[in-house]
Amino acid sequence: MLQSLMEQKRALGIYGSEHQLPDNLTAHQWALLEKTVSVLAPFEELTRKVSSSDSLASDTIPAVTVLLRLLNRETDEDHGIKTMKATLAAAVKRRFIDTEKNPLYCISTLLDPRYKDRFFSDISGAAGAKEMLKLELQRMSKREAEEEHGEPPPRKPRKAQPSSSLDSVFEEIADEQESTSVCCAPVGAAIQLETYLGETTTAREENPLQYWGVNKVRFPALAQVSQRYLSAPCSSVESERLFSSVSHIVDENRNRLTADNTEKLLFIKKNLPLTF
Repeated sequence: MLQSLMEQKRALGIYGSEHQLPDNLTAHQWALLEKTVSVLAPFEELTRKVSSSDSLASDTIPAVTVLLRLLNRETDEDHGIKTMKATLAAAVKRRFIDTEKNPLYCISTLLDPRYKDRFFSDISGAAGAKEMLKLELQRMSKREAEEEHGEPPPRKPRKAQPSSSLDSVFEEIADEQESTSVCCAPVGAAIQLETYLGETTTAREENPLQYWGVNKVRFPALAQVSQRYLSAPCSSVESERLFSSVSHIVDENRNRLTADNTEKLLFIKKNLPLTF
């Protein structure tokens, strides 16, 4: 809305002068609007990103970290909007306060080669996420042993689980934080994890699922866990789009379609590009 207003600034000024409107925005107010747009722009960009069809649960923690970094960064242009930035930062923290305690978000972020352990709020958050992943690797190893031997292996003591532009900020955070080590998974899986985290992150534009398709031989245990955690979408937007697509196929004029035919038509609509 504010962007549209800024684009029509000249036309609004002419209209106001011709019709002798009692009030008009001052130069200071226009400047504040422009600063407001620059602050809100990252929110819109990240909202579109997490609402896309290829978004993953692993996009959540990095998005929050980048937003907080941008909102807490002081610049010479902050005059007049400092309170707004502080209020937005407090709202982001309040809404996502438990994100780094959720295994889905933590493990998926670690297993996303674009992010790994670089985008957690602090070192303790990254260490806690690693403990969650190592515990998941331990459970996976136990299940495989039970399937192989037909009986559960001897129980072991269980370790307690510890409680700008966007692109430039993503790269900044990815480059500045180094990987730290913790332990509790099977030796082979632990070595895979440390080797994987020790390597540099991939570009933000790359597909993490393609990465694991290529590197599943190098990191078989991690690749197996990634199939579970990287399959989760970042939001419910795509599923809502699916229902909307069905409503375009099944309507009053086509209400006798069978479920199988509806599913086939939906698959074609979703996966085949338009050729005309």
